[in-house]
Amino acid sequence: MVICQSCGAERSTQDRFCRSCGVPVVSSVADLEDTRRFNPAAPQGTPSGFTGQLYSAPVPTYTTASVENSPYKTASLRKKLLRKKAFWVFMLVLVAMFTTVGVGIGMKVSNNRRDAFENRVRRVSTEDVPNAFGFNPGQISDAGYPQSIKGIYVESLVTDDGPAALANIQAGDMILALGGKPIRNYTELRDVLDTLSVGQTVQADVYREGSTLNLEIKIADRNYPPLQPRLEPREQGWLGVNRPLRRCGVPGNQKCGVQIQGMSENSPADLGGMREGDVVTEFNGFKVRTPEELNRRIRLTKPRSKVAVTFYRGNEEQKTEFVIGYRR
Repeated sequence: MVICQSCGAERSTQDRFCRSCGVPVVSSVADLEDTRRFNPAAPQGTPSGFTGQLYSAPVPTYTTASVENSPYKTASLRKKLLRKKAFWVFMLVLVAMFTTVGVGIGMKVSNNRRDAFENRVRRVSTEDVPNAFGFNPGQISDAGYPQSIKGIYVESLVTDDGPAALANIQAGDMILALGGKPIRNYTELRDVLDTLSVGQTVQADVYREGSTLNLEIKIADRNYPPLQPRLEPREQGWLGVNRPLRRCGVPGNQKCGVQIQGMSENSPADLGGMREGDVVTEFNGFKVRTPEELNRRIRLTKPRSKVAVTFYRGNEEQKTEFVIGYRR
């Protein structure tokens, strides 16, 4: 048993409060706080005889926050800033999209213009030689000339009144030089053409059937193709010779012509007495030495008209007449 220091009454050592006065029995600050936790109604103050330092809870102080530092105002400003930021981000994305679309459209238009220009250049590059010189160049391997002969093979004439025809250049000729400059391929021919002007007359060295001719050709405008008749199928002549035709030489001389490989039965060629293997050298007064030129002559001949044809059977020259049919 112990004596309560407050009222002097006896109490047990296990009691936390005096049974007479209710004063907590403490020996340390921790005991005091623990006692108050279980008995909030316990009297305040320092127990008698206690010399330690008691714990005193801080008294909360509430101050009115200023408007400037208000968390509500800070949140509102943050929302406004976020909205402005989102707006400008949206505007930047929109501008980027329009810029990309504009650049894409511009590139597409630019590409279309470039393709059109390249197509025009490509078209002109394949048509300027026939337009300017009046003949269609062909493969030199089809000419049948010795490999030592280098030049441009004249596959056919464009028209009978073009620069090549007026200069007496014929299908099957080989253009060796123009204006004193050797012409060994199509690129060199284009390069020479780029140095010539419309209406200019240039010297042409032409190889024909073993001899070289010096001819003069007047350059036409490369940008304008010559006028050619537009013929319907029934307006085109037909001889009945079957393709492929082949350019070949005449045995025993330097002449060249077009060898007939076959013909349709009862065709003008069949009824005119031609046979497979015959070599046609003239058609209606024009010399023909390439399959393309013979086909062009036949096509331009009016149906039901009579034409004279010169051909070789072996090394024997023969002449006959045909009545040209029409294409069905």
